[in-house]
Amino acid sequence: MALGICWGRRVSGSRRLECVEEVDDPRVVEETMRLINEFMIRVERHRAVLLSESATPFDNAINALGNWLQRVKAKIGEGNDEGIANLRRAMLDIGKEMLRLLKRARERWLSTYRQELEELINKLRSGGTKIIISGEPFDKDKSFTARLYTDGLAIEMARVAGSGSITMQISLTGLRGINVVVPKLFSGNRLRAMQCGLLLTDGSIDEEGYPKMGTTQLWQAIAWLTAWPGKNRMRISGLGINDGDVGVTWQLRATDHRGVFKSKSDVAEEAGRLGDEEFPTFTLYAVLGDGDVNIKKKRVGLTMGKSKLGLWRNAIKRLEGLGFRLGSDNGYAVAYTVWTSKAVELARKMLGDKTVKALIEDLAQLPDAEKPRRLMALAGMEPKHLAGHQSRLPA
Repeated sequence: MALGICWGRRVSGSRRLECVEEVDDPRVVEETMRLINEFMIRVERHRAVLLSESATPFDNAINALGNWLQRVKAKIGEGNDEGIANLRRAMLDIGKEMLRLLKRARERWLSTYRQELEELINKLRSGGTKIIISGEPFDKDKSFTARLYTDGLAIEMARVAGSGSITMQISLTGLRGINVVVPKLFSGNRLRAMQCGLLLTDGSIDEEGYPKMGTTQLWQAIAWLTAWPGKNRMRISGLGINDGDVGVTWQLRATDHRGVFKSKSDVAEEAGRLGDEEFPTFTLYAVLGDGDVNIKKKRVGLTMGKSKLGLWRNAIKRLEGLGFRLGSDNGYAVAYTVWTSKAVELARKMLGDKTVKALIEDLAQLPDAEKPRRLMALAGMEPKHLAGHQSRLPA
């Protein structure tokens, strides 16, 4: 398979790279082909949804969201708490808009994108397409990326710096987004805690000052939108192709919150100033982003890149007050962990606000909401210290 490989550079006004220099180093070709071969393997593994003439990568999300919306609608009349009823009405509206985007993407996939992907695969097999690369092919501590383009698809295969794992994303061009207006569902301090937790983990602030996030999880997209009252821009940007599944990638931008935070440093400072009542909500959203919950071991963990420890300094002091202790360190990231009875108590504190708890309970009903489900289960456990866990606790 003699494919054309070239180094790429950014083009003003375009998100796509252009070729600037042909590659003739066999070692670079070998590293590039490792990414291409992995891409071919994953496409073949998910052929049933990527190359089918009837099934699509959007079907699971459409079915999951449709079923969830029926359950949320049925729960709106439960109880007499108007705040929780309003939350569910808002989630119902958000979910309907997400469903509309999913159905639109499904139609476009069947009419255009699937055929382009199939033609690209054939060209890869025959050597009839160009591969544009960037990054560091030989330095495992830095990323290395290969890209393929068609009219409607931009495919990116990246070796992650440090870990060496490979991520794959298919971006879809021509899919229009929509504006979603969300009412204010939580108090100002509670909202600020949610926003800080999102922005210090999976969220970011773009160059224009807008808070934004990309996610492949339905529950996380809904959690983001409920944390930013006012107008939000929402669109489906593409697909993440992992070993286990193909996920729909959502891009979310809090349009009415431009300039609220200047940088992540501002976010970190504000998180450190949160009151004792709101800080567990910040912790909840941080754990839902970069954390893990283990029911069997009664453990809650939060992972931070070592380069961000300075950013987290003030928040870490507050986290230690909730029982977090420094755990593993793999050279690139560290984990702060809470064990056993303290983990159960922490889970209950994070879900201490009744409206926040209702939100997490409802989101946990989505099939992809494994982390919220684990958190709910942990909060329901008896917070007893088991002798067998004592040795796990740091001195």
